Amino acid sequence: MELLKLVIVDDEPILLQGLLDTYDWESMGFEVVGSAKSGVQALEVIRREQPHVVLTDIRMKQMTGLMVMEEIQKEQISCLFVVLSAYRDFEYAKHACDLGAYAYLLKPIDDEQLRSTMTGAYNTCIKQLRSEEKYESWEQLLLKDDDSFLQVVIQKYVQNLIPEEKITEVFSVLHDLPDNHDFFITVCADIDLVYKITNSLDYEASRYAVIQELEAHVFEHFSYWKFEGEDGNYVFIIKTQQKNAVRQIKTLLEQAKNEEKCPVIASISKPYKGISGIRKSYEEAQKLFGIASASGASAFTIPEDLEEQEDDLNQFSEDREIRIINSIRKNDFVELKETFIDFIYHLPKEEARQCQYLHKVMLRVQFMLQDTYGMNEDMKNQFANYYSNLNHLPAVKAVDVCYKILCRAIELRQEEAGKNETGYFKEYMAEAVAYIEEHLQEEDLSIIATAAHVYLNPVYFGRIFKSTFHMTFKQYLVKKRMDKAKRMLEEGDTSIRTICEEVGISNPSYFSQLFKQYTGKLPSEYKKEYEV
Repeated sequence: MELLKLVIVDDEPILLQGLLDTYDWESMGFEVVGSAKSGVQALEVIRREQPHVVLTDIRMKQMTGLMVMEEIQKEQISCLFVVLSAYRDFEYAKHACDLGAYAYLLKPIDDEQLRSTMTGAYNTCIKQLRSEEKYESWEQLLLKDDDSFLQVVIQKYVQNLIPEEKITEVFSVLHDLPDNHDFFITVCADIDLVYKITNSLDYEASRYAVIQELEAHVFEHFSYWKFEGEDGNYVFIIKTQQKNAVRQIKTLLEQAKNEEKCPVIASISKPYKGISGIRKSYEEAQKLFGIASASGASAFTIPEDLEEQEDDLNQFSEDREIRIINSIRKNDFVELKETFIDFIYHLPKEEARQCQYLHKVMLRVQFMLQDTYGMNEDMKNQFANYYSNLNHLPAVKAVDVCYKILCRAIELRQEEAGKNETGYFKEYMAEAVAYIEEHLQEEDLSIIATAAHVYLNPVYFGRIFKSTFHMTFKQYLVKKRMDKAKRMLEEGDTSIRTICEEVGISNPSYFSQLFKQYTGKLPSEYKKEYEV
């Protein structure tokens, strides 16, 4: 394995040493060529070593990881940034993503997620390095394997890396110049990117099976060159003299797609003549593939009248994001769908900003899940795959992906709730208890208000509350009020009326009655026991 250069940055010496010593970076494809204990030192190391990847903490003194990223961008040093952040560093993480960070990892670092992220970063760097390599030794390649060589040359040609004169020269050397009877048709095919994100474990195997199926059905009838397109999809450039080839290819392609359970996206160009027709067919098929990919089977699409929508974006962001988060906390599919539709109908009209707002709400949901009860591996993988594919997702497709992940979050929460209902809702109960303590002096404090505060149905909340505390909400509220009254009576000269106000019972007679039921004594009798 070719080792790439890695620099690690953290201003906490113990954490930095842990990152350097704990992980087998070579097995992930990296050689640690430098480390830094501050942002300033990080800039020096990056400038000197020119690493392929930088793993850096976001929150550092004096110069943050974000400032390092901004400076490196200004200096046009090419490297990928993987950033580390705590659960509460939401704004930092969002800013890092805006600056183009490849990925971010939450502390404490999950070993599998780190390995997956670094593997993805390695593959991205290797692909970029390979694309930047100049093509050399044409004569040797021609002598060794003219067909493979021609395939590489055609790939470079359609991607505008080789001029038409050069590929014409290659065809001439091979004595294979196209004539007036030769047509070129390009087919682009792949699995829908949504499937990759939401079914990551099955994706590679399914993708391989799909391409094998397509080749078996379609391309055994034609001569073709096969390679990966600029966006990672499979490209087949077909050379044929059949006038009805497009119709035949389309029929065979549909047969192959119908045999596969996973969603296949494909496009076919019109036939074009001549060497220039190779590039025309490729560009047309790629454009059609982008349209097909963006408008594939969708749970949601951006409304056509979106450009007419105007809204206060600050209010949009805060209000609608909170509603989406709350619907997930309540495990309410109906409310999630309603709030998500409202969310996309009010997205800003620029596609880049649409993706930015989608990214932001996904970050907030992830932090909410982490802060409450955590996420299982399925959820972690789906969020990680979403973030790593952001650059390849048009806004329309990103909407579908986000909605499916949010629905899956609710499904997993419901599954977990069924296994251990009391334990599952312990965070909710802790928040409810804090709310009761804070509002104990309010006479209208009720189970409805408390349940609404933690975003649960009142009836369901009451059942979970009783299961957790072994008493009803009303009994718990009376107990808390009476315990507070006892403390105030024990502490000194506070009047009964003041105590009534502090415990949310305005009627002194009713308070005295409740107090006697709870302690067996009237407030005045209880107070005398603590008088000196």
